[in-house]
Amino acid sequence: MTERLMYRQEIEALIRQFGEPRRHTCTMEISHETFNSWVRKISTGPVSCRGEVIMVIVRPNGNVLLHTKEFYPPGVYRLLSGRVLWQEKVQDTLRREVKEETSLDVKVERLLGLIEYEFRCQGSSLPFVSYIFQLEELGGELCCLDDAEGITGFREASVEQLPTVAAHLEQLEPEWQDWGNFRAIAHYVVREMLAD
Repeated sequence: MTERLMYRQEIEALIRQFGEPRRHTCTMEISHETFNSWVRKISTGPVSCRGEVIMVIVRPNGNVLLHTKEFYPPGVYRLLSGRVLWQEKVQDTLRREVKEETSLDVKVERLLGLIEYEFRCQGSSLPFVSYIFQLEELGGELCCLDDAEGITGFREASVEQLPTVAAHLEQLEPEWQDWGNFRAIAHYVVREMLAD
């Protein structure tokens, strides 16, 4: 179902450069409101997208970088991510988002995972793709360069703490439940991959 979002030649090039990712598929039942929000995100507007990159930035101490935004529920932190716009290559998105959201200098270590989602609601379905990259922090000063991102803070977590981060996301109040369940998945995948 995600074929129209993923370009075969691009995927093959990413694998050649960064290694074979672990692939996951996930089907999620979501509310009508959330489904319509995803339809708009994928199909309309100047920032419509065909997927996202998830940035697993490993700091010099071995911890990974999390962030929060001004509109998130209090105490919610998660891995960094950014939209792959329809006209963008995945690697270009990765470079752009790392710079905008963290200003750090990084090295791409590997393509950790590829999560293919199917969002379902009342008989309709919609695909989405997350490309998970492991990045090594090389230097720079941590700060968000794009005020429009709404990032208000950073935090670190050990790899072993990622399931706890995911569990917190899964326990959010009802209006955040679909979002929290969706965001939790990548944290479990990253924990699994980095524990190997």
